[in-house]
Amino acid sequence: MARKRRVKKSGPGGPPSGPASGPPSSKSGPPSRGPPSGSSRGPPKSSRGPPSGGSRGPPSGPSSGPPMSGGPPSMPAMGPPPSTVPIDPEEEVFSADEDSVEEIERHDGEESDEIDDEEENLDSDDEDSEEDSADSIEMDDALAMVSSTTPSGPPAGPPSGPSGGPPSGPSGPPQALDMAAAFGAFGMSALNDDSSSTEEEESADEPEPETEPETEPEEEEPESSGPTVEHIQADPRDEVEIEVVEIGELSPLRKPLRNAVPPPAEPVLETPVLEAASEMGESKLVGHIVPHTHWDRAWYLPFQQFRYKLIEIVDDLLDLMEKNPESFPTFELDGQTVVIEDYLEVRPENRERLTSLVESGRLSIGPWYVLPDEYIVGGEGLVRNLIAGNRVASAYGGCSNVGYVPDPFGHVGQLPAILQGCGLDTFIFTRGAGPWVAEEAKGIFYWQAADSETEVLAIKQIPDYPNLMAWGFEDRQLDSKNSPNINIDTAMAKMERLLDMAKKTYNWRPEDMLFGQGSDHTAPQTTLPKLITAANDHFGKKIQFKHSSFSQFTSDIKSWIGRKKIHRYQGELHDGWDRNILSGVFSARLYLKRLNDKTMRTLTDRVEPLSAAARAYGGRDRQERLNLAWREVLRAHPHDDVCGCSVDAVHDDNEVMFKHATEISTMLVDDATNDLISAFNLHHVDRDAVPILLHNPLPIAWSGTLPVDMALPAYRCYLEAGTQLKVELSKPADGCIIQTMAALTEPQFGLHVHADRAINVELPRVQGAVLVHNLPPGIHVAHILPGHGPQNLPAKPVKTGGRQGRTDWMENGLVRVQFGRDGRFDVIDSGTKRTYTGLGRLESSEDAGDSYDWSAGGHPVEVGTGRGSKMEKRAKAVDRRICDLDDSDKRSTSVTLMMENEWLTTVLVQVHWSLPTSFDDATQKRTAEEDWVTVEHYVTLRTGSRLVEIETMINNTCEDHRLRVCLPTGLTPKKVWSGGVYDVLSRLTSIPHESDWEQPSVPTQHFSQFVSMQDRLGGLAAIVPGSNEYEVAKTDGKDGLDLRITMLRATGWLSRDGFASRRNRAGPCYPAPGAQCQGQSWMRWGILPYEGMWAQAGVHEAAEKFAANATLLPAHGKPQLNGFFDDPLSKGIRGRSAAPVRFVGEGPRPLLSACKPAEDGDGTVVRIHNPTKHEWTGRIETDLPLFECNECDMLEIIGKAVDITDQGWDVSIGSKKIVTFRFK
Repeated sequence: MARKRRVKKSGPGGPPSGPASGPPSSKSGPPSRGPPSGSSRGPPKSSRGPPSGGSRGPPSGPSSGPPMSGGPPSMPAMGPPPSTVPIDPEEEVFSADEDSVEEIERHDGEESDEIDDEEENLDSDDEDSEEDSADSIEMDDALAMVSSTTPSGPPAGPPSGPSGGPPSGPSGPPQALDMAAAFGAFGMSALNDDSSSTEEEESADEPEPETEPETEPEEEEPESSGPTVEHIQADPRDEVEIEVVEIGELSPLRKPLRNAVPPPAEPVLETPVLEAASEMGESKLVGHIVPHTHWDRAWYLPFQQFRYKLIEIVDDLLDLMEKNPESFPTFELDGQTVVIEDYLEVRPENRERLTSLVESGRLSIGPWYVLPDEYIVGGEGLVRNLIAGNRVASAYGGCSNVGYVPDPFGHVGQLPAILQGCGLDTFIFTRGAGPWVAEEAKGIFYWQAADSETEVLAIKQIPDYPNLMAWGFEDRQLDSKNSPNINIDTAMAKMERLLDMAKKTYNWRPEDMLFGQGSDHTAPQTTLPKLITAANDHFGKKIQFKHSSFSQFTSDIKSWIGRKKIHRYQGELHDGWDRNILSGVFSARLYLKRLNDKTMRTLTDRVEPLSAAARAYGGRDRQERLNLAWREVLRAHPHDDVCGCSVDAVHDDNEVMFKHATEISTMLVDDATNDLISAFNLHHVDRDAVPILLHNPLPIAWSGTLPVDMALPAYRCYLEAGTQLKVELSKPADGCIIQTMAALTEPQFGLHVHADRAINVELPRVQGAVLVHNLPPGIHVAHILPGHGPQNLPAKPVKTGGRQGRTDWMENGLVRVQFGRDGRFDVIDSGTKRTYTGLGRLESSEDAGDSYDWSAGGHPVEVGTGRGSKMEKRAKAVDRRICDLDDSDKRSTSVTLMMENEWLTTVLVQVHWSLPTSFDDATQKRTAEEDWVTVEHYVTLRTGSRLVEIETMINNTCEDHRLRVCLPTGLTPKKVWSGGVYDVLSRLTSIPHESDWEQPSVPTQHFSQFVSMQDRLGGLAAIVPGSNEYEVAKTDGKDGLDLRITMLRATGWLSRDGFASRRNRAGPCYPAPGAQCQGQSWMRWGILPYEGMWAQAGVHEAAEKFAANATLLPAHGKPQLNGFFDDPLSKGIRGRSAAPVRFVGEGPRPLLSACKPAEDGDGTVVRIHNPTKHEWTGRIETDLPLFECNECDMLEIIGKAVDITDQGWDVSIGSKKIVTFRFK
């Protein structure tokens, strides 16, 4: 029979944390994504200049010609470690002596570096603003009472991590990795992206001498009944009862009292029945404790390994919530719904159980499908995410009404408009706010969209989403949290620190406070009711706590606000004041960002407009397959995926997701085209004419090049190979001119897929390109015929010239491009008479950082500590190399004319550059060994265009460096203009360095589509489709500023210890050799000189035209075995062209972001945004059937009707507005 003793505890208890080992001991070599097998490393053996032959020198001669299309190579399969090293759970330790009980006296833990840093600048005398209410003052008084209590801190911890630098050794990732080693001294708190969670307590190296506790008369009681979770009714520092049993085998995390070794206790196998938390008191200050998990679908483990854990966590969660409806009423499943799909794919039998909890409001899911990075995926990526999240959540019983976005690396300025457009009026976040959030907003504010009208109520988490993670396990965070053995003392100390932080650091104003009880991949904590009761007993009337939800919390906050004056803020949230902002993710694995943009463009520019037109003309509804394609894309959009900051295996999976989406898109286009073939009139007087469709997805005219490669009917075989072909529009359009550079090939075998059979037929093909000038919006019937197209040009012809047969320049009357012998070129703008010199300068600098951040060499942190002091000064590259300034024996350049005609000219600028092969962590310098990196610019000038189009192919053979192209502008403006999410932003050209911030701002910034600098006369824009990174910096050796565009950033680490641009690790220290981006990569971009301001010059429209995915599609049937296309040409009733949407109006125009079939299959949805500061008044017209039109929200819920006149409707779209229409 066990006995109980009444003892007095001298202070908070808890065992010291176990030591964590260091990072992996070997550095992985480069992946198979690398240079051709014949190349070798190191500088050439010849004494001067690049070698004329052999694999060690630069490649000789230009490539075969400008690429018609391209993309990143596939990545090799890279695996994470098989498993983590398990840590034994802690066991209760009792004395076997019936007369006395020994107890270890424990130290108060030291506060974390983060809290120390924050408290150094606290002002305890902050006064409320005049508009604060009396209720707010009472809240402040209550918090002051709380903060006056001296917290009893957690125990200190032993030092952890290795003393050496980042590992080096044989190639390949380690076969096994102790996750404690990967995360270092922070234990599981390092699982938060910036490793700066509220709690970083450390245990003492040695315990204090043991003391004899005072005892009182014993009382016999029956043995403990087992796993039920008991109710705490007293302050843990009061006298408590402990059970005296035979001493058992001790946890390795505890210091033994004596040497007895009985059998270990049996584990808890059944879900405990919990006793409900105590009722709240009368305090006006309420703490909402919200149990949740933050589920990164893939990160330092690939998806399937994290899902393996997810299954058990949700299994246990369902059992826990079903058995404890009163004591564990709610749980938040991270604001996303993909986890439901992932779980039910393995556990379909639990669908009804899960749905029941969602329908009852106890289990909260959505509104997102996945938690994305907002900058990289763009506006449509965010909207489609919320549409999918609402669709999935509704199928399982209901969707959360809270815009919960806990962990992305900053928030775009138009997110309030997107959230409101999807029916969400609140926003809970962690990262991105500056010091104003404490000084002025006091933790809560109205966040306005760029239109200055749309807003959401924004609530800052104090200090982050896992602020109450591992509650009661502060001294043993690596233990399983389903243990009933918790440390009440450290739990209360932690809460006191959070309350003190809310008062002193954030000046928290409302009467309701939010505490997130959970973190990355955490299971529900069964001791939560006990801890809430203990907190209510401990804090008394100062503050009362309750088990809550995000929905309940935001509802109570709204009630508290009433008519109070609340701070308003407008703009993006991308500051690193109190959390790491991790801006380097914008340039990590750029091949993945470009692949994402290409896949999304295929869907939005090609698949959806064609599908909308086909459905409007009576075609089949294929929405479920369109949703499937979007699902594949969205599953690559979680922030750790699309940001490129995960292990290689995750990003290998991402490439497969994009591949699957592309495969589905191909089938959708084929089916939509077949539907349109039967609707359009394809007839031509020449029976030999081959019908095609030309598709311009924009609402304005488009000019560009359409590649063509398609089979022709067998009767074309009588024509000789090489016969020139032309393309004629069936319905000529004013100003539209088409020139063809295509010819007939010899017959070739090809695979042709019919309804249920595939055949091989030998047919001639037409291959080449179709040059188009001012193709009207929409879908147009055209025909391929033998012969030459019209000889007239839309503008002045492109001319070239040079000395002794060289290509020194090309011009078209609008711009002139002059090529230097050092790989650079000048652009002369005939409109402004300006010359932009030295464009295309290549810059390479070391990268001592990781996938989260670029860094200069020189670590301010001792490797293995995981944390360093704040950066007093901005670190600059210590080994920055400029190609045209480098020694002549380390570079070679050539300029070659690749294509020349009056329509366009293409010149190849080829640069071979010898660069250090890697960065040496030991010396903090780039290596002496070098290898050749090749950069090929295909520079194209088109008639009638001011845009200099460039396709750049990079063969990267080096590691640990950043490669950028520099564009000296000669301008010195104070602002730079950059495309963003449904917006064009203005940022400072000089970014200040805030040395007292958690992570000071860096000079590199994100942009989408274009970035430009200008003055009153005009400016220069760099146009780069998709998500990209730029920096504004002083031009080397000249006056003026550069635009520096990142082309490639090579790093070999997911994360590692703090360095020159970040003082702590952002995740586990784990090799990621795929992030070195070895081998070939591709970048399509352009240089646009312009007159006046960017909006009046239409820079945003030019960028959209350059990025648009116009298409040439075959419009004949499938070939038969005899090679003939027996399907007769259609004389459909829909005419020879149709524009799903067309803009009519002058002035700076808005942009079309979506033209798609309605989600429910009833009509077409059009979304338009105006990124300029000018209201646009005009008309939207369509050639599709139009009987009614309504405004609608982004979820496509119909609003007020719109008046229709003449196949269109009049609109007035205000500055920065996003509007959506639905018509049928």
